[in-house]
Amino acid sequence: MKKLLLSLTLMFGSFASFAQLTCATATPITEDGTISVPDITGTYQALCWGSAATGPNAIWYSFTATANGEVTINADLPQNDGTTFSNDQRVSIATGTCAALVCYGGQDDIDDANYNVNYTFPVASGTTYYIVWDDRWLATGFDFDFTFDSAVSCIRPGDLSVTAPTSITNNSANISWGAAIGSPASYDVEFGDFGFVQGAGTTVNTLTTSTPISGVANTNSDYYLRANCGSTQSAWVGPFSLFLAVNLPYANNFDGTAPQTNADGFTGSWGLGNAAGGAQSGAVYYFSGSSTTAATNAFLFTRALNLQANEQVTLTFYTRLGAATGTNQNLKVWVNGTPSAVGATQLGTDITISGATYTLQTRTFTATTAGTYYFIFHNATPIVAAATSLRLDTVNMTSVLGTNDFLSSNFSVFPNPAKNVINFSNDTNAVVSLVEMTDLNGRVIKSQKVNATEGQISISDLAAGMYMMKITTDQGVATKKIVKQ
Repeated sequence: MKKLLLSLTLMFGSFASFAQLTCATATPITEDGTISVPDITGTYQALCWGSAATGPNAIWYSFTATANGEVTINADLPQNDGTTFSNDQRVSIATGTCAALVCYGGQDDIDDANYNVNYTFPVASGTTYYIVWDDRWLATGFDFDFTFDSAVSCIRPGDLSVTAPTSITNNSANISWGAAIGSPASYDVEFGDFGFVQGAGTTVNTLTTSTPISGVANTNSDYYLRANCGSTQSAWVGPFSLFLAVNLPYANNFDGTAPQTNADGFTGSWGLGNAAGGAQSGAVYYFSGSSTTAATNAFLFTRALNLQANEQVTLTFYTRLGAATGTNQNLKVWVNGTPSAVGATQLGTDITISGATYTLQTRTFTATTAGTYYFIFHNATPIVAAATSLRLDTVNMTSVLGTNDFLSSNFSVFPNPAKNVINFSNDTNAVVSLVEMTDLNGRVIKSQKVNATEGQISISDLAAGMYMMKITTDQGVATKKIVKQ
């Protein structure tokens, strides 16, 4: 492959020293080849990796697709030693205009052991894509191969078109994404435990750009996505993380390892930091910055939490400012049934955050109904005189169930649905004295005396339908919903 940089230098002459340094002067790529990136000294724009403060310089290229297809940019070359930080590239792919760029894709590292970039993304005919290398990790020049494949028979979905899972429970979720270029006939989603090898999971097919998946065994799971064009299929994209709802108690100091990653399902506009001595415990914390020119309105959502009716939750966490000289900041804590601020309920009053020493904060909440809940940390700080970060660390949630709710959660009834017999047992050594079957109007239609921690009751004489099974014990009353087939 030829070096494109030499021909571009000859073409632009003295202007070349100013090219590539901004979006407006991005160097156009018109053919496959190996490109030599000069030292990264141009202007960075906030794209896929946050604010300009995390990437102060950049080098710009552009490519206008002449047909639908896929582009691969590969810096994993022998001349780039990606196993050391001396060759550690980071790239953003953007679309739109220079005045209004939109992140389309990007890559930091190939994996935990290879810091080079090797990234493939779908392209649509007539669309211009900006390839932006920044100096977050590497400021000196390097090489990358550029390849445009217009012959690919089935184009992969864009990895950033995959949206966060919704309708999350303790064993199911809904997965959604944007339509792939070329209008494939259908899509395949493969899911499995965190870190599973693609090909070893469970695959579902859908004709639309979303699908429910159920029967997920692990609360921390992965999934992959591909376009299915009938006779051919695209490459898989992923893995994407799926964090199902977990029961309390739950704790996270953001220093986890797989399958509990640092974020562990927390989402939002806050960032993870690891400044020396900056954490309350471990090395990692969440942060959100204030500003001297604009109000801060940043949300951080916990992972989904599975709560029972009347479950009394105690939420504790630690807060501080990044610098003692920073202006005080304002933190609100909310709870909601979805990861959204819309319709959320505030817990307690606003918290004023001051000083650079961590302070323990506490909020309480009682779930009115059983279901999935999210706690929300909201940095609602107005314009400040002295900007700094608000840090959050060591989140802990514990709960207490009402006596009967706790007892119900520890009783097992099986099979359910059932045709003839329902077995019951419990994990608390509660001695059952009476079992009653009631209809949905509360009328007792069958009862049986018991003097044991487990047993069974016949339901063969009941009509098909739904019933409530009331189990009276020496520790309280448990209620279970039963379906008679």
